[in-house]
Amino acid sequence: MRAALLPAQGSTLQAHWLRLCESLAIRGPGPVQMGQRLEQAWRRWPRRYHDTRHLQACVEAAQQWQAHMVDPAAVAWALWFHDAVYWPWRRDNEARSAELARNAALGLGLAPAFAQRVHHLVMLTAHGHAPAARDPDGDWLVDIDLGVLGQPRPVYERYARDVRREYFWVLPGRWRKGRGAVLRHFLGQPSIYRTPAFRERFEGAARANLQHELASLAR
Repeated sequence: MRAALLPAQGSTLQAHWLRLCESLAIRGPGPVQMGQRLEQAWRRWPRRYHDTRHLQACVEAAQQWQAHMVDPAAVAWALWFHDAVYWPWRRDNEARSAELARNAALGLGLAPAFAQRVHHLVMLTAHGHAPAARDPDGDWLVDIDLGVLGQPRPVYERYARDVRREYFWVLPGRWRKGRGAVLRHFLGQPSIYRTPAFRERFEGAARANLQHELASLAR
């Protein structure tokens, strides 16, 4: 039987993490120590968007949509780790985060198949291209990670400002070019979101937000 997430509305991140570990039958002091290390990682400089607010939003979204997932515990585990390693000037953050997710699962006594599964899920958050084979839980994970794109304009604009602050060292001209390429990448896809639920709720707003930011870069 797949482990389900237990409701955690209004709980702290650590309480959610411990419930996740409990649902996976992980015992002992290991979960507490790992949860503390994880939250500390999400609070490290120079995070401004990819911080505990983003993690909390992902955790809450995973709980909201868990009934639609095959293995909600694997999705939640992957979300906890998907930006655990985040240095904006590096290109291997997802790979290092995926490795951390796998090693943590093995270190806490979970099955190798679960460890490999969460490694795969974290790698999907690189958003480089669509997977070769359809992965329903992977679709939910990617959509949850990109949920901010379809939020109301003030929320999106704060996200855009915070991402720019994370890339503080990039000169304005290079930023406009690089950020513009990212925005056009998403806009060029047939759909930004992979699940019907996210497409129905957020696709239109996400495209409007991306177009608005892209136009602002040209000013």
